[in-house]
Amino acid sequence: MDLKDFFSKEKINQDFFWAIVLEPGLIQAAIWTINEEKAQVLSISNPVSWMEDEDLINACDASLSSAIQNFPNDIGEPSKTVFGVSSKWVENGEIKEEYIEKIKKICSELSLEPSGFVVLSEAIAHLSKSEEGSPLSAVVIATREENIEISLFKLGNLIGTTTVARSVSIPDDVIEGLTRFGLNDSYPSRFLIYDGKEGELEEVRQNLLAYDWESGEKIKFLHTPKIETISPDRKIIATALAGASEISNIKTIETLKKDNEEIPPDVENVSVPDKSIKPEDLGFVMGGDIVKEKEVTLKEKELVNDQQLKNDTQQSIKKKNNIVEKIHKALLGIKGIFNKVPKQKIKFNGNKKHFVLGGVIFVILLIIGFLLWWLLPKAVVTIYVSPKKLEDKIELTLDISGSSSNVSEGILSGKVIEVSEEGEKTKNTTGTKTVGEKARGTVKIQNGTANSIRLSAGTILLSSGDLQFTLDSSASISAAISPSLPGEANVDVTAGSLGADYNLAKDEVFKVSNYPKSDADAIASADFSGGSSRQISAVSEDDQEELLKELENELLESAKGDIKNKLEGGLYFIDDSLVATDLSRVFSNKIGDEASNLKLSLNINTKGVAIYEKDFFDFINNSLKDQIPSGYVLRSDQVKVRFDLQNVDEKNYLFEIFVEVNLLPQIKIDEIKEKTKGKSKSVVEKYLETVPGFSRAEIKFIPILPGKLNTLPHLSKNISVDLATER
Repeated sequence: MDLKDFFSKEKINQDFFWAIVLEPGLIQAAIWTINEEKAQVLSISNPVSWMEDEDLINACDASLSSAIQNFPNDIGEPSKTVFGVSSKWVENGEIKEEYIEKIKKICSELSLEPSGFVVLSEAIAHLSKSEEGSPLSAVVIATREENIEISLFKLGNLIGTTTVARSVSIPDDVIEGLTRFGLNDSYPSRFLIYDGKEGELEEVRQNLLAYDWESGEKIKFLHTPKIETISPDRKIIATALAGASEISNIKTIETLKKDNEEIPPDVENVSVPDKSIKPEDLGFVMGGDIVKEKEVTLKEKELVNDQQLKNDTQQSIKKKNNIVEKIHKALLGIKGIFNKVPKQKIKFNGNKKHFVLGGVIFVILLIIGFLLWWLLPKAVVTIYVSPKKLEDKIELTLDISGSSSNVSEGILSGKVIEVSEEGEKTKNTTGTKTVGEKARGTVKIQNGTANSIRLSAGTILLSSGDLQFTLDSSASISAAISPSLPGEANVDVTAGSLGADYNLAKDEVFKVSNYPKSDADAIASADFSGGSSRQISAVSEDDQEELLKELENELLESAKGDIKNKLEGGLYFIDDSLVATDLSRVFSNKIGDEASNLKLSLNINTKGVAIYEKDFFDFINNSLKDQIPSGYVLRSDQVKVRFDLQNVDEKNYLFEIFVEVNLLPQIKIDEIKEKTKGKSKSVVEKYLETVPGFSRAEIKFIPILPGKLNTLPHLSKNISVDLATER
């Protein structure tokens, strides 16, 4: 459908809304409306980049202007807005304070009325579910310039989101992020990647495709992951759908085709994200005036937007090493050369004049091209070296009394930090218990001896099936009158255990205590009854111990997080120093109680010690300095330590530290830049072979130029040299 055809007379008065995707370094807008029980995206702008906070308003205004340029002049500009934001901007279901100020400023400056927000990764997951008919199981990756955001979905559920600092290897960054989720089973074999700069997505996709995912040890996949990219338009469509859901409970969305534009992938029957979108989540009030309406007509605003776009362009140009200024000076120099030539000498007619003019233009273009080639290119050189591994065991004393550190003697100043934690946890019981009734009956005891027999209460009778019964009361059985007339007495008996097995039949014969059956026996006078048993869930000792251990571990992890939030700058908390003391411990049931679940309320006090990172690295460096070979250096990011707490008293914490370090060759970065600038890749690689410990090198050119023009930059400041260890 053509956009102009959409605006029939009866639709001009309906409401229109903004959807704005606001990401680090990028902003994009779209206009949508609600029509016949579905949402319709009418116009989508191209992404507009922004660098500094002062550029954000201009970039947003330019994006809005681009989206609304095809709208008829008699239709009012939308104001209600739903924002799609990065997960990095959101914490505990709310936009962080530092970012809420940016959104408030946008709304204030551009007369927008906020309606809510949606996290982009979650919106993409819902969009995928609606298109494929099943919950999303995938790794959703947002690639930024400095980091990547990884969101893990399994069967539509968000397992978690993490941010990883970006290195030269995108597969390694993804692996690092996935290991933080700690899944024991395999990861979803599907990656969805998106980013503000769509041109880089294919490069990222190819890097991920080239990696051997099935050979990894840290993470496991059932098969090689499928790598897919998400276009910017898909993000803005998902954001618009979220807004339509909040306003009118809309569950489907479509886009309108413009002239010479392809329709985005089908989004009919798109499911609505479960996340409720409210203006309060942004700190705004629905229906309230944020700023006074701007008294500017649509045409006047377009003129303002044009000027702002020009300002953006000027600011962007200034940031590229003042290239325009340098080119301008070069052109002025050329102009000055021609100004020195007397005017009367420059007299050409016809083809000669055109030839000279063409030559001048050619020289100018040649100079511009040369300046661009000299000033603009950048390169990243990653040098992989084979480190020397060093391991040692060192004793460290942390003085918590406030005395100063003495690195040479292995004594550092430490700071004790305490926090209290409380929590509750419930788990199903695993113990069992048998309950029921004991069988009862009456027996006739016969005495065949010449003497009377006296039996006390509790005397044991044993059935032919070895089932035990006891006498309920004492009994006296007279002596036998003759072998055919034994002494007799009737006595009530009770089974020794629970269960229906003790419901014996009449005439069952019993052995009486230790008497031989030839001297005395007992016979059931009638059928025994009442015996029953059943198994119930009960609290076992293991249930209490396991629940206590689980809750203690959870509270200890929470305590570590709280302690690290309290740390002053430069302090490093030693996790292995954390000690917990129970303040209170209450179980809902005792051991043996009938219960299907067990609840524990626990309150603990935790205490640990922190040290200053700089002092600790100086201590490690001082302890290992005699073992470091000449030409190698110890870097703090190449040190791994494990603390083993040996003793604690009122003044000191004594640790045994297991240290593992990778010693890297001492490389002069500035010298490498100077000797490789302007050189070809092959020449650079040959030179780098002279670097101590060199294994291999990776060189990334930005941009990649054809043939012999593709050299390292001629300006050393445009060369970035990174040092990495070979795995």
